Order: sequence, then structure tokens, then C-alpha cells
Amino acid sequence: MAEVYNYQKALKQDIVIRKISGDMSLPVGISLKPFVIFIVSFLAVYLLFHDPLKAFYRVNSGLGKLVYVGVYIGIPIGLVTLANRLKPDGLGLVQYGVSISAFGVKKILSRTVYYHDCVLPTGYFEASYMADTVVLVERGNDGKKPLVNTKQ
Repeated sequence: MAEVYNYQKALKQDIVIRKISGDMSLPVGISLKPFVIFIVSFLAVYLLFHDPLKAFYRVNSGLGKLVYVGVYIGIPIGLVTLANRLKPDGLGLVQYGVSISAFGVKKILSRTVYYHDCVLPTGYFEASYMADTVVLVERGNDGKKPLVNTKQ
């Protein structure tokens, strides 16, 4: 009988860039997720702070160089470090953002919404319902149906 191989561990591994082209390789591998977060945050910092930094550099060129390095390198590295440490709901920031976005799209399209493998009724997260009622969602005895407790 053939053994079943679980690819889940293999697919959870980070994608690492080690080779740029056929004859050029990096001395150290770079993980793809932190690299993408660094590039995106660098571009965001550039778009937000380029004009104020340019004005500051004109006024004080000696300190301006240090501020340029601190802002353009320090902030993206800080965001990469923060993204690696934060694990909301046990997910990485990228996976958490994707799940929040998917939830919003499903909500807009009025699709079925799941919470801990249980289907939530329509209108569960409406503002008026949530403002007036405390809702506790717990697993039932059989583990499939949610027990919904509302307290007023």
C-alpha cells in the first residue's frame, strides 16, 4: 500500500530567492514575503514622505542625509520586523489581510459567512444588531452547530 504524503508542511515553507539568473546567485537567500513587504513599504514611504524630506534636506543637508537613511531604510525594516512578529488570530499579517478582505467581499456579495467552521446567520454583523446585543458564538455538543447566546 502506498504511503500518503502530507504536502501541507512543504507548502507552508517560505519561498526563498537564491538565484537571480542562470549565472548570478545571491550569497544569502532572501525570503519572498519580507522582501515584498519591504518593497511595498519603501514605495509607500517614498510616496508619503519624499517632498517633506526634500524640503528638510534643503534646510539642513548634514542632518538630512541621516534622516533620509533613517526614513527610507529604518521604517521599511521596522515594518518587516513588526510583520514577522505580529500573528493576529494565529495568522501572519499577509494571510490575515487576505482573510479580512475575503470576509468583506463575501459580506458585500451576501455569501455565506463562516466563523470557526460554523455558518453564521445573515445579518450577524449588522451595526444595529451588534450595538444592542451581546453575541457569544460557541460550539455545540456535536461540534457542528453553533450555540448562539444573546444577552441584552
